[in-house]
Amino acid sequence: MFDKAALDALLEELRDEYELEADWEEIQRSAHLGVARSDAGVALGDIDARVAPLIVKHNPD
Repeated sequence: MFDKAALDALLEELRDEYELEADWEEIQRSAHLGVARSDAGVALGDIDARVAPLIVKHNPD
């Protein structure tokens, strides 16, 4: 389950990489949905391909 430190690290890395992208809000939504799915033990599914590997990377489990 993501704790505050892991979530902050994930969002910081996403911000560093993609904040200036035109679809930045979609990337953020995808990240939040992906974290919720990960915490629930559900497959990430169709999470944005830029976001999914970072969710796996920062997941403290």
